[in-house]
Amino acid sequence: MIGLPGIRKKRGESVQTDIALRCTGVSKTFDGTIAVEEFDIEVKRGQILALVGPSGCGKTTVLRMIAGLEALDTGRIEIGGETVATSGRHTGPDKRSVGIVFQDYALFPHMTVSANVGFGLDRKGRDERVVEVLELVGLSGLGERLPSELSGGQQQRVALARTLASRPDVLLLDEPFSNLDAGLRERVRAEIREILKAAGTTTVFVTHDQQEALFMGDLVGVQVGGRIEQVDIPERVFHRPATSFVARFMGMADFLPVNVLGPRLVTEVGPARAIPGFEPPQDAPLQVMARPDDFVLAPSDEGQGVVIDRVFQGWAYTYEVELNSGLHIHCQMPHLLSIDVGQRVLVNLRRDHPQMFFSDGAAVPTVPRYGQT
Repeated sequence: MIGLPGIRKKRGESVQTDIALRCTGVSKTFDGTIAVEEFDIEVKRGQILALVGPSGCGKTTVLRMIAGLEALDTGRIEIGGETVATSGRHTGPDKRSVGIVFQDYALFPHMTVSANVGFGLDRKGRDERVVEVLELVGLSGLGERLPSELSGGQQQRVALARTLASRPDVLLLDEPFSNLDAGLRERVRAEIREILKAAGTTTVFVTHDQQEALFMGDLVGVQVGGRIEQVDIPERVFHRPATSFVARFMGMADFLPVNVLGPRLVTEVGPARAIPGFEPPQDAPLQVMARPDDFVLAPSDEGQGVVIDRVFQGWAYTYEVELNSGLHIHCQMPHLLSIDVGQRVLVNLRRDHPQMFFSDGAAVPTVPRYGQT
């Protein structure tokens, strides 16, 4: 964990903007390998951006460039309305109002909690600030303990308090819960989100866990191959993915070929439903996206599929079904309906909401970028 002091502005100088962080066309290459390419993002003050993507997609490199630990090759980074990095300019990490918490917390084991939190702060007002942030993170009364005397979740909050103590304009969290077990991880992330919102701290949170991104983020940015595929509120990223990659990465999704028969959109498992005014592309293949709960199953000897696997999840079964065409789909049904592997089934798409359609890997119609109508 690195707590970075704020930029010292000249008296009377003020940057008025509601954008705490803006990255425009940011790119970075290591030994000829592109790590980040044309990365664009905007985060408003007080927002939490959850940046999610597979390993090696450049998430941590983005954080390091924002923090000033890596110089960018091209593009621009602005923090609080001030340009801190371009291809010809690099403001060091000690001159950026940024705090960063890494995976291992990096607490000083021989120093008390209070000493860890106050490390690097000016002596004037330090004790009061330490008390303030320990109260904010729910650790009042534990200031004289050593890190080894705390639980993993408490150590996480000490690391967060140490960074918040310097009042950074932007807080960066790099896979902060990866060292916690599953049960503690869920509890701690809820606590951390509540702390960040109470503090009004602008945050970029990096994770490879889709559910964690959907829970933590006011915005979710999906990154692949160094590029941002989509940025939007969690519900839209999940329900209205801009690309087939986003659809598959953010949750289980199957894609079925669609035959356009006049106004009808026909699939192997029945008609698909589109939004009013939907115009399918001309002379291009069309597919419909279906999540597991978009299907309805029923045992039937006349059905067009066979159950080849099932997973019991307590409240539901998730079935893998091989259709007559050879296509495999995944269907989730309530636990009260138990269908044996090998059973032939009738499969239909639900008709209670419109589906998403894709052509050549992109949503049809095109999903607008966040902030556009």
